[in-house]
Amino acid sequence: MRQAWRGVVLAPLLALATCAPPEGDPAATALATQPAPRLSLQDAAGRLPPEAAGFRRGQTLPAAPPGVGQEVAYATPAARQRAAAVVKLASVGAGLADGPASAEAQAAFQAELNDAVQGRDRARQMRETRRFPLEVAGRAVLNCAELAGTFGRQPVEGLVCAGGVGGNLVRLRVSMPRAAPALADAPAFASAIVAALRTR
Repeated sequence: MRQAWRGVVLAPLLALATCAPPEGDPAATALATQPAPRLSLQDAAGRLPPEAAGFRRGQTLPAAPPGVGQEVAYATPAARQRAAAVVKLASVGAGLADGPASAEAQAAFQAELNDAVQGRDRARQMRETRRFPLEVAGRAVLNCAELAGTFGRQPVEGLVCAGGVGGNLVRLRVSMPRAAPALADAPAFASAIVAALRTR
């Protein structure tokens, strides 16, 4: 049953595809590097909104391997061309700082990006087109990379992000067919997810 759900979530993903603290401000710098008050994974998943930037929330399931996190599916409501997303929440122990700078956040971002670009699906060809820090309330919270490529003959685009939010490691991936105008605003979706999870 779990494998069947994964196919439902990953198929749309594949087929459809900073303002840093002011220099010299010790208080702002200290706040940016202190561990955030930590949400439990259940509380974090419960905070994720039913709708975010046009994406509607779907199923929540434990991440693989078991016991390391939770995954929450999102998708836009269009019947044919749609954008799909997955938000992954993981606990990496006490002391994870908010933002993209920790070793854990950087490793998670690189792993997610590698999987998106170098995945095992030979029908998917993706490349990174732009890397940027996603800001919420004037502070960098996630490392993000925009992606472009093809799935079969279908041009697709996407977004991969990761960082510490609410004391947990947050990773997300958005994928959609390339269209003009775009089917969804992926950075806006990421910002809405972060806003829901922030504890300060």
